[in-house]
Amino acid sequence: MGKETSSVSAGQIAIFIMMFSIGSTPMFQLGTDAKQDSWIALAAAAVAGLGMLWVYRTLQNRAPEEDMGGLLKLHFGKVIGIVLGVAMSLLFAYESMRNVRDFGELTLSTLLPQTPMWCVMLIITGIAYYTVSKGLTTFFRITQILLPVLVGSYGLLLLLLLIGGLIDPQRLQPVLENGIGPVLKTAFPDLLSFPFNQVIVLLVFWKYATGSKKTGAASYTAYIAVALFLIAVNAVIMMVLGPALTELKTLPTLEAVVLIRLANFIERLDILVTMLLYIGLYVKIAGMYFASVLLLRSCCKVPLKVGALAIAPLIYAASFLEPTNTYHLWAGLEMSVKMTPFFQIVLPLLMLIIGIGWVKRKAERQKASP
Repeated sequence: MGKETSSVSAGQIAIFIMMFSIGSTPMFQLGTDAKQDSWIALAAAAVAGLGMLWVYRTLQNRAPEEDMGGLLKLHFGKVIGIVLGVAMSLLFAYESMRNVRDFGELTLSTLLPQTPMWCVMLIITGIAYYTVSKGLTTFFRITQILLPVLVGSYGLLLLLLLIGGLIDPQRLQPVLENGIGPVLKTAFPDLLSFPFNQVIVLLVFWKYATGSKKTGAASYTAYIAVALFLIAVNAVIMMVLGPALTELKTLPTLEAVVLIRLANFIERLDILVTMLLYIGLYVKIAGMYFASVLLLRSCCKVPLKVGALAIAPLIYAASFLEPTNTYHLWAGLEMSVKMTPFFQIVLPLLMLIIGIGWVKRKAERQKASP
């Protein structure tokens, strides 16, 4: 595993960012509190998220050969760094669990309503464990294979929505009907926390691409591309369903695609959307799971396979804690996004400030010492 994780290219990092950021995001119509201005709220959060990506990248540049665990130790000392690193590892495991539950709920509501959810979630957790056990390079290569499928399919769906005459720009009117206040309230911290600030996992993975000088540029480019994609998807769904209907639907993307009817032949494309959501959820589950295991190894010297075996049952068991899908969605879209900014925003900004002028020198001294 040690050798395998040392050969990640800048292009693979960029593809991972796109696949990971898309993830489960198209399952939800984010920012519905802003009504038809939800796409503006998403754009505002994306700009702020780009600023946080710069913060993450600045922290990584202080010690390019360290991951998040090493950076936490450099900034806060060994003991506090380990405590914070373990906390971050558990946060990543929690986020992975949320996507496992999303996978189970999506399967029961669309394809296999008679299949026990425990079975579906056990299968996807097992697949994620198998992915982690095969190493980071293998996982990143899988994302390379899946990206053209994802991009091509979403492009096809957008084209069919246009041809079907389902997109009505008037549903985005009036712009800023209630002023900028509701838009900013919707964007911060909720939309900033999910989906944009979840790219904090890059502080775990960037270490393995230190040989490439293009990693930073590739990361920024990929982030901007996926942010534009998510904003476009949000706007398109709003133009198809309208703000009132969108807010009522649990899976608005599926609802929009179900409306496609062309030549009495092309229809029932919700199955395609479900498959795309499966791909995104798999990447999100495995990515968070991998970050949790690698961070645990960095902080506590837990071997990768041991960490993977320990985290997998934790993820699976935690996926049953929320009794209903309604509670699950409330906990994720209302509660979690209020708590995670401490780790995604406050902690990195604190590291940025306290480490100015000395952390980089400390890292260089540690690297030079025998």
